[in-house]
Parts: sequence; structure tokens; C-alpha cells
Amino acid sequence: MDETITKLLEAVKSNYAMPIEVVVAGEASGQLNHSQSGQKLLTNGHLEVRVTDTTAPDYTLSHELMHMLLITTGFPQLQYHLASGEPALDQQFFAVSTALYDAALHDLIRQWQAEHGILTAEVMTALATGVEAALPAVDELNDGLLVYCTMTLLDALVMFEGGSKAQQKHWSHDYPQAMTLAQSLYATITSKKHATPFDFRRLVVRLWRQFDEMLQHAGFQPTVNAEFATLPPVLSERQLRLAVNQTYGLLHSEMRDLETKKRAYVAMGKGDGQNAFVLPVGDLSPEGFQQLYQAPLKTILNQYDIDYAIRD
Repeated sequence: MDETITKLLEAVKSNYAMPIEVVVAGEASGQLNHSQSGQKLLTNGHLEVRVTDTTAPDYTLSHELMHMLLITTGFPQLQYHLASGEPALDQQFFAVSTALYDAALHDLIRQWQAEHGILTAEVMTALATGVEAALPAVDELNDGLLVYCTMTLLDALVMFEGGSKAQQKHWSHDYPQAMTLAQSLYATITSKKHATPFDFRRLVVRLWRQFDEMLQHAGFQPTVNAEFATLPPVLSERQLRLAVNQTYGLLHSEMRDLETKKRAYVAMGKGDGQNAFVLPVGDLSPEGFQQLYQAPLKTILNQYDIDYAIRD
């Protein structure tokens, strides 16, 4: 393992309570994609980080470890606590929100990998091969593949910093509608720095809103990820001292809380309209609702063990 990767692994381990095991196995396909690594909690309580393709293990392992490091250093981890009652629809919302969230995170990861010499010519060639393998054949294109193509091309634009002239020409020719959407989303990612947890969270919310507007403009049903996807808050000390109702509106959602199995109470940010956390409280009386609503935010977050980060 390269010394840079070893140091990264040690940094990740220092932020986890359980031991971390790394497993690198599998054939070298010659392609790189972001499904070639993952995490699994073992029965012995250890966390296994597994790389399943050995084409460029330093790239793939560092990508997975950077995901872990960013999440444990304050960057909000995307969560799902709700169900609409339509599993297929929920899966669509999940896929879109996750892909846009990952694109924003991958931009930070790519910057780190570039700074540490991991993005070699061989790695970039394997990434390009992986993109082409992931994209559908032109003669198979249909409206149902528009979102998939857009997300695939967006991730490619992130990894190739907008793409070479040849890539841009090829993708624009073969996937014109998806490429237009992907380029617009990529422009949002690169429009402002998002190296802090607060700025990162704000970017992800912007991407979700922007993509919904794109779907509507193209005649498709928008997602409801403002309510469905939970993006934990990044708060100032002042906000933590405020009452819940000064920062959030509590929505008694029509969606079901996966924990309580009842209608969910969703804290929607008053500034951005985004689901910041879900309160696992089951049914509340009007008096209990008002009491909770007027309690200090920090008290409620700690009482219900809700994830949040403190803004620098």
C-alpha cells in the first residue's frame, strides 16, 4: 500500500470506534467505476473496507477512504428515514438524491487525489473506459434512461474536470439532452467553493432543487427529495441555542417514519426548505408538539441522538 494511502487509512481509523479491515481482491478489469468498493460491518464488530477490482487499488481504496474521512469530519452524511408507500418511487428518489450528493462529494475527493498524485494517466484511462462501459448504447436510448445518463455524465464531468474537448464532443453528440443537463449541474458544482461542511450541504440542496426544475422543464415528475432525503444540519453555536421553531418548521408528513412506522415528524429548514432531521416520536399531542417546538434546538438534537455538525 502506498505511503499516502497508509496515512489516509490511519486518519480514517482514528475517527472510528471499531477496528477497520481492508480487503483488496478480484480481477483487474481495466475499468474503474465507483461501485468497485464498499463497506460492511462484520459479525466481530469490525468494519470491512473492500476493493473488488484490482485495476488501480490505490485509486479505488483512497476514493472509499476519503468518503469515510469526509463524513467523520463534519460533512453531512445523506440519510433516508422515510417511506412514501410506493417502493419503486422511493427508489427513484433515492437514486437521484444519492447520485447528486455523490457528485458533489466526488469533486472534493478528486481534488485530494489529484493533489496526492493518485490520478495517473493509467487511472484516467481506466476511468474513461469505465464511463463508456456505463453509458447505454445510443440505439438503446429512451426517455427512461435520461436521468441515468445525466447522472453518469455528471460524475464523469466531475472526475475529468469538465472533460476533454474530445470527450465533450463525443458525449454531446451521442447524449445531447443528458449532456446539457449534466453540464448545467456541473457548472453549479464548480461555481463556488464547497470545502467546508456548511458550504457542501448548501451545494447539495442547490443541486437537488436545480435537478427538480430540470425535470419539470423536460416534462417529467420532480422528486420530493426536499422532504424525502435527510441531510443533517451544520449549525452555529447561536442556532443551537435557539428554540426549534426559530430554525425549523416541523412537518407532520404524509410519509411514514421507518423507525416508528407512523407518520413522520420532519424538521424542514426555514432557510432552505430541506429535511434536516426526522424526529422519532410517534404520535404527539398538541401540547407535546408545542413543548417540543419551543425547546432549545441543541436539547432536542441531543435528546433524540440526531446527527449534526457545528459550523466553523
